Amino acid sequence: MPEVIGKYSDDSNKTFIVEVENDYISLNKHGELNSLVAEEIKKGIKNFSFDLKKLESINSSGLGILIACHKKIKDSGCSLKLSNVNDKVINILKLTKLNNVFEFEASN
Repeated sequence: MPEVIGKYSDDSNKTFIVEVENDYISLNKHGELNSLVAEEIKKGIKNFSFDLKKLESINSSGLGILIACHKKIKDSGCSLKLSNVNDKVINILKLTKLNNVFEFEASN
C-alpha cells in the first residue's frame, strides 16, 4: 500500500491534496513526495493540502520532509496547508516552532 496518495479537490481552487496513508512519513518516500509536488507545480497547481488524518506522530525525518516540501511549494509561489492534524503532531510542531511556519485547514 502506498504511503502517499494525490488527488484533486472538487472545488474551484483546484487544490492538489496529498493524503498520507500510513501512521508515519518515512524517509524512503521523500523522493516520491518531492517528485509528486514538483510534477503538480509543473502542471500549474498553485494550492496544496497535506491531509494528515492517518499520521499518528512525526519524527525529525518526517519534519524534514514536510519542511522540504513546504520550501519547494513556497519557492514556486504556491500555497501549502496542513489538514486533519492530530493533537500529538500539533504539539510536536509547537515544540519545534513549526506551527508558525505551516498554515492549517479546519479538520474534516
